[in-house]
Amino acid sequence: MKKNAWAVWALVGLVAGPVMAQSAASVPPEHRHSAARAERQAERERIHQERQAIAATQKSDETACYRRFAVEDCLRDVRTQARNAELQLRARELRLNDAERKEKAAERLRSIEEKQRMAPDRSQPQGSARGAGRPAPASVEEMRTQHQREAQQRAQQQRTREQSGAENRAQRAEESAQRAAAARARHAENVKAAQERRERVQKMQAEAAAAGRKPTASLPASSGLPPVQP
Repeated sequence: MKKNAWAVWALVGLVAGPVMAQSAASVPPEHRHSAARAERQAERERIHQERQAIAATQKSDETACYRRFAVEDCLRDVRTQARNAELQLRARELRLNDAERKEKAAERLRSIEEKQRMAPDRSQPQGSARGAGRPAPASVEEMRTQHQREAQQRAQQQRTREQSGAENRAQRAEESAQRAAAARARHAENVKAAQERRERVQKMQAEAAAAGRKPTASLPASSGLPPVQP
């Protein structure tokens, strides 16, 4: 298999994240969110195209493996490299999802801040007295910190689930490949054993035929004439 293609996927995965961050940082603040959304959409399209290319490369390399002597080793290498490339794509998707969640949380906080600024101050002494025993509402900064903490926890949980799922899928694929290889080996052994049995039977039949007597020749047919009298 050509390893250059898999090296390209690895290089793209390492470069894509910093490029996105740099492009977002160079945009003015008033247009940063819309530019970030457009960049995320473009990145998702790139990931989709790269995933299709990885699948096509894997299929081509697996086809080439069947023309080699060590088929199973070749297939195992191809699938491992494809799995590693897919994990890099998934990591990029997780970064996109994390950035999107943070942006939505920030937008919600900005909306809350705007509503608080626009709301008139209707506090009255009696209202203050009634609410004296209640806990003070959380500040906007505390709410922002809490939302960010929750978003980070959700992102970490999502990454953990995705990594666990990828590992389980990889393990199942490896076990399936091993079972298929064992089945092919058993089939080859059965074919070989059957061929050996046929050869033994044929040999025994040939030896028995060689040890036995030849069949007697058949008598000539009668000419139809009466027997000669002495």
